[in-house]
Amino acid sequence: MSEVMTLQLVKCPACNKPLTTFSSFKSTITCPRCGAAIRNPEYVAKQESRPERIIPFTTNEKNFEQSLINALVNRDYVPRDIFSAISTDNVFRAYLPMYLFEGSFQASWSCETSYMDETVSVNKNIFSDTVDIKNKKVKKWRPQNGNASGNFAFLCLANEDSEDLPDELRRFTYQFPYEVMLSKAFDADMLSDEDDKLITIPRNADSVLVWQRHGTSMVNAAAERAAIFQLRNQEARDFHCQSSYTLATKGEYILAPFWFVYYTYNQNRYHYMLDGVGKYDSYTYPIDQEEVNFVRGKERIMKLVGLAWILCALLFFLNEGVAVVSLIIWFIAKLIVNFIMKRKIKARLDESRLIRAQAAAALS
Repeated sequence: MSEVMTLQLVKCPACNKPLTTFSSFKSTITCPRCGAAIRNPEYVAKQESRPERIIPFTTNEKNFEQSLINALVNRDYVPRDIFSAISTDNVFRAYLPMYLFEGSFQASWSCETSYMDETVSVNKNIFSDTVDIKNKKVKKWRPQNGNASGNFAFLCLANEDSEDLPDELRRFTYQFPYEVMLSKAFDADMLSDEDDKLITIPRNADSVLVWQRHGTSMVNAAAERAAIFQLRNQEARDFHCQSSYTLATKGEYILAPFWFVYYTYNQNRYHYMLDGVGKYDSYTYPIDQEEVNFVRGKERIMKLVGLAWILCALLFFLNEGVAVVSLIIWFIAKLIVNFIMKRKIKARLDESRLIRAQAAAALS
C-alpha cells in the first residue's frame, strides 16, 4: 500500500479559486463556489500523504436534499414560494482533511447555587398587645464545588489557506465533533474515480500548531459542560472551572465527509451544508419580510396593551375605586388580546409551513 496519494488541482477561471479532487477532472466540471462551468481544465498533480483513517458517508444525495427541504419547511419566515422559485446549483460532496485529537480531562469547579429558605418576622402590633408573625420565602446562596472528568475527541480542519475552501464551509468544519464508531482505516476504494462531484482540499496545517491554537479552549469547553451537567439545572452564579488534560491521540490525519450546495432565490445566493453522517447542518435562507412584519405588528399590539396599566395606575391619584376597576378591566383585556394575537401569529406561521410542506411533497 502506497504511503502517498495524488490530488488534482485546478483554478476556476471565473472566480480564480482553487478546486481540488481525488480523481482526474473530466472534460467539463462545475466550480462549487461560483457555479461556473470549466471546460477542458488544465490541472496539476499534487502528492499528499495518505490519511490514517476515514469517516465514510452514511448519507446519499437524496438524504441531503431531503434534509435541505426539511430545513426550509420547518424554519419560520421562509417565503411560501421557496420551492417554486428556488434555483439550486450542483450538490457537492467533500472529504476534508482533519486532525483528530483524543484524550481525557480532569476539572475542578466552584460556584454559588441558590436555595429557598424561610424567614420568620415577629412584629408587635402598635394598636394592641398582640404580635404579628409572618413567614416569608427568600432566596439564598451557598457555595458548591466538585470535580468532573471525561474523555474528549475533536476534529480540527487541517488547512489554513482561506482560498482553498468557501468561507461558510470553512466556518462549519473548522472544529467538529468526532464520531468514533463511524471511522474506519483508510481505504482508497471509498474515493470513487467516477464521482466528479467529490472534492477535497490539500492538508497544509501543522498538527502541533493546530492543537496549540485550539486545543486548550476545546478542552476547557468540554470540562465546563461536564461540570455544568453536574449542577442538574440548579441556578448558579460566579461559576469557575479549571481543567487539565492528557492527550492520547495527537493529530491523527483523518478524512471527514460533508455535503454542501448553493441555491438562489430572488437573485440572492444562499447555502446549505450537512455533515456526511447527517447529524449536523448549517445554512442561510431567505426571509419573507411581509410575514415578519405581520408577526411584529401583532407583537406590537400586545406590547401596547401591556403598557396600558400605566394609565390605570395614574387614576389612583384621581379616584382609587375607578383605578381598581380599570386595572381589573385592563388585566382581562390583556389576557384576551394576548390570546387572540398569539393565535393569529400561530395560524399565520402554521399556514405558511403547511403551504411549504405541500409544495415540497409535490416535488417528489
